[in-house]
Amino acid sequence: MSPDLASLGVDFYPLGPARQPQTLFVLGGRAPDSPWLSDFAARNSLAAYAVDSGVAVCRRAGLTPLAIVGDRDSAAAEDWEWALRLGAREFVYPSGKDLTDFQLALGLIDKKDRCGLVLTGCFGGRFDHLFSITGTFTAVRPLCMIDEQEGLFLVEPGREMRVVFKKKPVAVSLLPLSEECTGVRIGGVRWPLGGVTIERASPWTVSNETLPGQDGTCAKNVSVSCESGVMGFYWSFHADLQSGAWS
Repeated sequence: MSPDLASLGVDFYPLGPARQPQTLFVLGGRAPDSPWLSDFAARNSLAAYAVDSGVAVCRRAGLTPLAIVGDRDSAAAEDWEWALRLGAREFVYPSGKDLTDFQLALGLIDKKDRCGLVLTGCFGGRFDHLFSITGTFTAVRPLCMIDEQEGLFLVEPGREMRVVFKKKPVAVSLLPLSEECTGVRIGGVRWPLGGVTIERASPWTVSNETLPGQDGTCAKNVSVSCESGVMGFYWSFHADLQSGAWS
């Protein structure tokens, strides 16, 4: 089984039953394309949670959130009221809090379900926000961070993941999110690896290239695995990513 990513032109398989997409957190970073978000959520039957200004993203996409979460410091009142009128539950926190809105939203879903969590609206904008999100992502180990421009999937140790690109990405990278990842392998790329160790202190496995498929246009299938550690498989379809603004 694999998540339905037809609108992205990329498929991942096999993913264990526990790692099927179940819940979608829409954050307030660079907004994903509205038609893509609506299609992606519908194809995967995702329950959406809007995290603060992510409610505006949901509204533009016509995606009704199950809940709206945050301190409302960046969410417009009309967007918040729109979600409430459609039956969304609200969880409002004071602005002078210790945890981020994203971290508080995590407390609303069972820990056993977090491996099926998908994040969008998480790229772009301020580095400190992205750093916090990535650190929490590494600790919680959800399924992926994704939009129509780029994505990051976690690779389960001991399980080979095969990635089928229907269009050629600009770059693919392996990111050591733990102190080290051992037994790292990747095939179907310009610079394959076989059983190496990569370290977070010196991440050099970036900006790899997929090989052309049989028709010469689509990318060849990519295989990725590691024996231990927390490793992310990243791809980008855009050479010049659009920036986002966190408010």
